[in-house]
Amino acid sequence: MKIFLGGVAALVVGIILLIFWWCDFITMLKGFIPIILLVGGGFAAYSGYDEIKEKMTGEPEQFEPTFDTKAAGKSEVPSDTPEEEKPKKPRAARVPRKRSPKKKEA
Repeated sequence: MKIFLGGVAALVVGIILLIFWWCDFITMLKGFIPIILLVGGGFAAYSGYDEIKEKMTGEPEQFEPTFDTKAAGKSEVPSDTPEEEKPKKPRAARVPRKRSPKKKEA
């Protein structure tokens, strides 16, 4: 309950201060927009450069699994193992070991 009341109080104070300091808020927002555009544009340019570089080297595209219900048991990639392999049993969750308390040296 204390956290809820503290959150409501912070919300009310924030709204009041936003009203009084509207011009300062807009000025600060004007300063953040170019920085956000620079960082986002740089990231997009790097991602595009990396994609073009991969296409230029001729590396094969990575296989992305599809989750169709029709091909649930069959994989699209051929494998060297026979298809009639026994299904693997799911492993049980591991329980962490209990550690013994450290002995005090005399």
